[in-house]
Amino acid sequence: MKQAKRSGGPKTLQGKARSSKNATSHGLTSVAPSNSNEKALVDSYSKELIEYYKPESPLEQLQIQRIATCRAKLAYLYDLEQVKLSLAAKELESQPEKILEKIPGATGLAMGMAKEFITSGEIHLPCRLDLPLLEAICVEIDSMHGAIENKHQFARALPCLTKYLNSYPVVGLNNTSQWMEKLVAVSEDLKMADEMGERHPGRLDEVLRGYLLGKEYEAFLEKEAAKPEMDELERYQEERRIARGQKPKIVESPPKVDPDAITDIDVIKEYLEEFLDLYESYQKTQEIVVQYEAIKDLMLRALSLPVAESDLLMRYQTTLERRLSSAIGELLALQRAKKPELGT
Repeated sequence: MKQAKRSGGPKTLQGKARSSKNATSHGLTSVAPSNSNEKALVDSYSKELIEYYKPESPLEQLQIQRIATCRAKLAYLYDLEQVKLSLAAKELESQPEKILEKIPGATGLAMGMAKEFITSGEIHLPCRLDLPLLEAICVEIDSMHGAIENKHQFARALPCLTKYLNSYPVVGLNNTSQWMEKLVAVSEDLKMADEMGERHPGRLDEVLRGYLLGKEYEAFLEKEAAKPEMDELERYQEERRIARGQKPKIVESPPKVDPDAITDIDVIKEYLEEFLDLYESYQKTQEIVVQYEAIKDLMLRALSLPVAESDLLMRYQTTLERRLSSAIGELLALQRAKKPELGT
């Protein structure tokens, strides 16, 4: 027995419901515009077609309406495809890490600063540094030569760095003579920023440091305010010791050293190295950003819809293009059939 030929279309209730939903959502089975925007397109196309074809019979006018409706639905599908591609492009641009992970060597602080630049258009260096100042400091460090035995020689060899250190606030240190002590504090902060790596906080770093600095000052002032009371307590305790016949507490004087001398220049060089490392990370950031833009441009060019979605849109577009072609052919056939009648 010969098997009956299977006709097209879904056979199950679920399949028919899904097909009906697809057709309804895209408006392919409707003969009327789906919304106000589509109606405006239909009216515009109808006016254009009427001016060109000049229909006379009701059938010709009906065919004009069919062509206009089909053309409007096709235009909607083309626009829909572009909108979906635009949304996919926006999603790609909102997730820079997906592009950055394709760049070899994009890691650490350079990666963190690259993310900040991509999302905000600027890079905030740690410890109140800016690029011109960092560059000037690095030039001084690279140009440093000869023996540096005390902090005054340090200041003459590195004037920009010394001026920066004097202006950098560190709780408990003054701004006129303790720049070597401040160098230690700043280098530790720069090392911590480098260890943060991809978690580079950017502008948030300034806010956090300002908050913590305020807390440190509060604690320092409280300690200074309590100092006279602690001195008085120690003096009282010492008097009680003597009254009980105990020997006075012996306080050893610290060994006399030159407070301005630099005892270990190698350690100082390690502190200075933190500035050079930061500048190197900044330069690497610029390279990463250039590569990021190039890769993003290529990925946007190659952007496409998911296969299933693209295939569905293509089938709808092909169906409408065929309907449009058939409708135009039928209109032309009606107008050709009318000409012999006029001749008779």
